[in-house]
Amino acid sequence: MIVLIIALVLAIGTAAFALQNTDAVTVRFLAWEYQTSLVLVILGSVGSGVILALLASLGRRWKISRTTRSLEATVTSQGERIRELEHQLRQAQETFRPPNSDS
Repeated sequence: MIVLIIALVLAIGTAAFALQNTDAVTVRFLAWEYQTSLVLVILGSVGSGVILALLASLGRRWKISRTTRSLEATVTSQGERIRELEHQLRQAQETFRPPNSDS
């Protein structure tokens, strides 16, 4: 929840900054040249940064997801093994009845 609030505050701050910078600018990259509004440059840069950050975090998220699935499978199999051992213990206790001492 706190992450969403921070993201919302940053988005509002970015939008306010972009809307205050509406001048026309020329964007140059190598031999490419484009005339556009500074608002679009700012918002495009922020959007590109967000996309790159999400792509960069995909590997870590995938690894965590894989580890979580593996651990859940281990917990399930160990739970089944515990139930099986408890059942065997009950059977062994029922089979082995100590003799009554009538002294």
